[in-house]
Amino acid sequence: MKEERTILRVDATYDLDVEVGDRVRRGQRIQKVPDRSEPSVAPVSGTIEKIQFDPADHEFVIVIAPAD
Repeated sequence: MKEERTILRVDATYDLDVEVGDRVRRGQRIQKVPDRSEPSVAPVSGTIEKIQFDPADHEFVIVIAPAD
């Protein structure tokens, strides 16, 4: 059974701490938001496969492929 990709949407006001091709672990910081005590974190371990900007919602859409 092939695992599905995980899609994470985060506010695009602040820069991301990850790039396409980066390996992330569950709980790893994806983005630091200065006015929030909790950073955005990866919900799963895997590889950042794609990052797109969604101008309609002013969000980054991050696709995480499952870990090998």
